Amino acid sequence: MNQFEASIILWIQENLRGAMDGFWLFITHLGDDGLLWIAIGIALLFFKKTRPIGFTMLISLLFDYLIINVTLKGLVARPRPFVVNEAITPLITNVSPYRSFPSGHSGGSFAAMFALYKWVPKKIGIPALCLAALVALSRLYVGVHYPTDIIAGCIVGFVCSVFAHRIVKWLMEKLKERKING
Repeated sequence: MNQFEASIILWIQENLRGAMDGFWLFITHLGDDGLLWIAIGIALLFFKKTRPIGFTMLISLLFDYLIINVTLKGLVARPRPFVVNEAITPLITNVSPYRSFPSGHSGGSFAAMFALYKWVPKKIGIPALCLAALVALSRLYVGVHYPTDIIAGCIVGFVCSVFAHRIVKWLMEKLKERKING
């Protein structure tokens, strides 16, 4: 499987890289450490109307971080594509060579954006999901993840957002009951 996946990355490297490198590097750095998604989540906490969205995003990101970065990456310790195949030249080098699976950028982006998507109108939610998809795809472009790393990260992010959404909905119902029962 690694060789087939590496061939995809090599094809991108040989056929798509060049004029778009700056764009894809910008997109990939949007997902660095989840800082953009965390900042958006915190900003949403400041307004009563968007507070549930902010809490959902932040809880989803926390779950995603614990599952992907704390647990799975260390357990799996999958070498990055450029470690396995020397023909792959990554566009970024500040990554751990043995923490490829699953993609944290993909997981965090999808955890945050699916959490947002559950609460907002589609005119905001669809562009948010498109941005998450671009961040995920950027990891292939820059040569630091296999396609299965990205798919797994997206799945974990989605699952985390579902659980976070349920938790926040449950908490909102409990707070509502508490206000009614005084």
